[in-house]
Amino acid sequence: MRCIFSLIILTISMSACTFFRPDDTAPELENMPLQFSLYSEKADNSGLWWKDFNSLELDLLIDEAIAENFSIRESWARLEQARYAARKEASSFWPEASVPAGAADSEIKEEGESRVNVDEWSLGFSASYEVDLWGRIKADTESSLSLAEASREDLKTAVMSVTGQIAENWIALLSTKKQQALFASQMELQKRLLDLIQFRFPLARSTALDIYQQQQSIEKIEAALIPLQSREKALARQLALFMGKASLDKNRLSQNDFPVVDKIPQIGLPADLLAVRPDVRAAGLKLQSARWQIAAAKADRLPALKLTASQTYSSADIGSIFDYWLLNLAANLTAPVFDGKKRRLEVARTEALADERFAAYGRVVFTAIKEVEDALADEEQYAAIIESLDRQLELSEKTMREARRRYLNGSSDFINVLREELNVLQLQQELIVAHENRLVARIKLYKSLGGSWVAAYVE
Repeated sequence: MRCIFSLIILTISMSACTFFRPDDTAPELENMPLQFSLYSEKADNSGLWWKDFNSLELDLLIDEAIAENFSIRESWARLEQARYAARKEASSFWPEASVPAGAADSEIKEEGESRVNVDEWSLGFSASYEVDLWGRIKADTESSLSLAEASREDLKTAVMSVTGQIAENWIALLSTKKQQALFASQMELQKRLLDLIQFRFPLARSTALDIYQQQQSIEKIEAALIPLQSREKALARQLALFMGKASLDKNRLSQNDFPVVDKIPQIGLPADLLAVRPDVRAAGLKLQSARWQIAAAKADRLPALKLTASQTYSSADIGSIFDYWLLNLAANLTAPVFDGKKRRLEVARTEALADERFAAYGRVVFTAIKEVEDALADEEQYAAIIESLDRQLELSEKTMREARRRYLNGSSDFINVLREELNVLQLQQELIVAHENRLVARIKLYKSLGGSWVAAYVE
């Protein structure tokens, strides 16, 4: 017994030293750019970016979506699973104990005598504890904790994604409303113009061809309204789905004008994304988890020490059950000798897993940089397009007014008027779409920059 206690003290002392653990240094990527191509000011991503749109309607939609969105709720559930898995793995640091109990009724027949029933009872206590000699249990626990933290970052990513999707769909809905309003106003204008043409017809100031062409123009506008009306309903349903609902009250989608946004926000340096993009942090944590799995697999190839203790009470008479007992205390050292290379192959497998997650980490990082660059380029592009369309529209409206004047004076055909009116209508629609695309580019920029604001929603 004294030898066993000495072995226990020795092994517990040895377990204080962890022989296998991964490198704690952050993964380094080659060809990491030092700054973005357009802007490199110090970033300020702590605020709720959608507040820049100054829309109470959008604020309410996003707040409800964060609370009710199905994808976010799924991410919450996955985070809880990961947390419980980590706690389950950490429980290996504690000994396992059980209390076995049993009862039996035996019938004994002695020669020349009647049968006798004998009651047998037993009660015991057993405990076992694996000494973490090489850090395998710690490595498994740290791996699970890293995955739990990665799940938390995945939840942040889901929140960021949903807020962006809500805003993008909301902007698309506003664009659809504005285009419908544009076509509706054009419809009224074209109908008044048709009345004018028909009024001039008996006076030989217009022709039947003019009337037919104008009627055809009105039909085209009516046809253009149909897909816009369908798109508005589809976008409203999509917004409802993001908010965990089947439908939304129309009163909640009453805004019709685009929000006015300020200049492009400060975005910082590419290296800042490593700290504020939750998908980048999740990829790094998953890589760290794989590194801990390598440590656990290596430790599993070495001998394992398990301490066991048991105590059993038994008696044929319940009144004297504690009169007879047996105490066992043992320390078992098990070393793998032959396992068909199973443990060695597990080390190789976990190393390959770490390689995979390192590649995934690099992909996520450079994808994040690309998304920022794309959003910056898109906003700059659409800003230039809007300026060009404004100039084109100004010239087209002047041309249209001149075409109308010449037609009313009888010096030009109506086809010239019709052509210029349709050109103005097309430019006005293109201008609405360009404003939509510019706002969507701004939303994508906010999403791609990440931010510390999301932490308040996942605590």
